[in-house]
Amino acid sequence: MSKDKQSWIGTVPFFLFIVSMIFILWFVFFALSFWITVASLPLFFSILCSFFLAFVCYALFLNIPIPRRRRDPTSDLNQIKKIAEGAWCSVYRQSEEPSKVIKQLFFCGWGHNDYRNHRALVLGKEKICGRWNPFVLWFLHYFMIYYQLLGLKRRLAFEHRVEALPTTYNVNYFRLRYEQEYVPHPLTVENCPSDIHEQLKKLNSELAQVGLYIDDVHAGNVRLTDDGRIRIIDGELYSDGEESWKSKSVMFFNGETVSNMERVLGNERIVAWVDHRMSVNDIVSNSKVCVKA
Repeated sequence: MSKDKQSWIGTVPFFLFIVSMIFILWFVFFALSFWITVASLPLFFSILCSFFLAFVCYALFLNIPIPRRRRDPTSDLNQIKKIAEGAWCSVYRQSEEPSKVIKQLFFCGWGHNDYRNHRALVLGKEKICGRWNPFVLWFLHYFMIYYQLLGLKRRLAFEHRVEALPTTYNVNYFRLRYEQEYVPHPLTVENCPSDIHEQLKKLNSELAQVGLYIDDVHAGNVRLTDDGRIRIIDGELYSDGEESWKSKSVMFFNGETVSNMERVLGNERIVAWVDHRMSVNDIVSNSKVCVKA
C-alpha cells in the first residue's frame, strides 16, 4: 500500500463531528430537562433547573461503567521476551525472528490505565482504568488508539518514501498488534551521530513531500541502525490540517503531564511533547561527538 501525498484535511471532519456530538449530547439532556420542567416552573427557574439536570445526566452518562476485554490480549505473548513497555504498547522480541519486534497496543483496562492527569469528568473514583471503566475514559482511550492505528496505516503508505520510518509488518487492527523492523541501538549521548542534524533535516524534508508531521519524537523513540542511521520507531503521523488542533487538544486534556510541544532540532514537522522524558535536543546538546548546528 502506498500513496503520493497525505491529504491536507485528514481526519478534521471526523474530529469536528466528535466535538459537535459532545455539545449536542449535552443540549439533548438540556432540552429534555426543559421539556419536563417548563410546565411546572417559571421560565427562569425552568432554565436554571434544566442546566443543573442536564449536567447531572451528562455526568452520569459519561460514567456508565464499561467492562474491559475479558482476556488479557498479551496472554499469548507471555512466553516471548518483553524488551520494552511504553505509554501505549508493550514490545516483544522473538529469538527465532530477531530482525523484528512485536508491538501490542493496550486495550482499555489492560496496560495504559492512569488518567489522573487528564481533564475527564469521572465521578467517585480515581481516573484509573481496570476491570470496569467509566465511559468517558473508555472513549478517550480508544479515540487515542484510533490515531495510533491511523499512524500505522500512514506508515504503511509512506515508509517507502521516508527513510527514517522503519518497516512495518502484519498489522492486525482488531488485535491492536503489529510487527516492526528491529532497530538495535538507542540514541544516547555517547553514540549520537555526528550528522544527526542533517539526518533530521532530511526527514523533515521527506515529511513535507508526503504532507505529514510526526509527533512524540522523544529520545526513546529514536533508535540507530548499525551504520548510524536514525529510525523513528514510534509516534503518530498527522496531516497538515490535523496538526494544530491535535496539539491544542492534547495540551487541554492532558496539560498536567504535557506542558508544551517543541520542534526537534528546529525541524517544524518533527515534534516532541515537553514532559518528563529525555528529549533529542537534550541528547544532542550534551553530546561531545555531535557536530552542533
